[in-house]
Amino acid sequence: MNYSLNKIYSQFANVHQVCKDALVVSEEANIDTILIGGSLLGMVRDKDFLPWDKDIDFGVYQNQIPAVWGLEEGLRGAGFECRKHCVGRRTSQALETGVEVLFSISQWLEEQNVEYVLTTGTLLSLFRDGQLHPEIDTLSLLIAPMNAVELKSLVASFDNVDGIFINFYQWVGKGVTIEKSGWRINLFNFSFSDGRGVWRDLNCEHWVDGDLLSQPKELKVNQKSFLIPSGSEDFLSARYGKGWESPAPPNFTYGRLPAFLQAYKDGVMVDYIIHYQVGDKTYWFEPNANVISTAGFIPTEIRQTTAGALRFPVKPEIFLQEHYGEWQTPVKTWNGAVDNPTLIPNAETMSLLLSHFDYPENMPPF
Repeated sequence: MNYSLNKIYSQFANVHQVCKDALVVSEEANIDTILIGGSLLGMVRDKDFLPWDKDIDFGVYQNQIPAVWGLEEGLRGAGFECRKHCVGRRTSQALETGVEVLFSISQWLEEQNVEYVLTTGTLLSLFRDGQLHPEIDTLSLLIAPMNAVELKSLVASFDNVDGIFINFYQWVGKGVTIEKSGWRINLFNFSFSDGRGVWRDLNCEHWVDGDLLSQPKELKVNQKSFLIPSGSEDFLSARYGKGWESPAPPNFTYGRLPAFLQAYKDGVMVDYIIHYQVGDKTYWFEPNANVISTAGFIPTEIRQTTAGALRFPVKPEIFLQEHYGEWQTPVKTWNGAVDNPTLIPNAETMSLLLSHFDYPENMPPF
């Protein structure tokens, strides 16, 4: 079986408007968004976003996590799709709850006569390990394709959840995101025709040359039954490589923290990346923890740009020099970031941050 991932990159023609649309929502919530990453590089060096950059990067500090997590409703109202992402390990109790949540949703789908199978990390962990992986962030299933009206009818039949969102692609239904008991569960529309299956997740299209919904088989997990693709081994090998049967080394030993909120609209991704300040250092997970001197992001100031008024670090050159080397040299294509000399391992950073902040007790649930 063949599998490929097609990323839909930003469309430079409308990146400025999408940036403004996102900031209208976050500014109404009094969130200070600081320009970082390649977005900062372009605006400082070239006075505009980089035409090849695939997203807009904003940093937000840990004291605003509840407000950032609360942006989803407003962003979706402005036409965005959203993804909340946490990093770390879930507790054994949370993992048990995850299996219960997954089972309740699978039962609900069967009651509604909706075809489904488990997919990606959810399939991998339950098929390989017989349990959810401690570092799993979301649960994912593929369902038979539905249009927007059918998706709305489907979610109307499901109660006892904390939130439900319908996702669209060019006004066509992509699937449903459900929040329940501290978990986010994605039900992706899976369509198969002309020998190719497709499902879409934010700015990505997943392509596979098999009909994953056809003739599913049953997987037993703790006396609970789930439907999985009949060619699960082939799919997992194509998706994760030939070594999929061997678990990867863990990134974390304990603890879990919010990492970022992604908002996607009209081909443009906007990232709100959580920054944790400890003393004179700033940490974030992307995918490891980078640390820079606080002078790189604090203090900040508002500057006028091609995308309107944006918040900049007063001393952006500290961050840019650390991450992009000869950042002042103009280039016509992306020349990559350098390895940050102060990269800190995930587990070490998690331990440090948990000792400084009141998590996980006060952590937003997703």
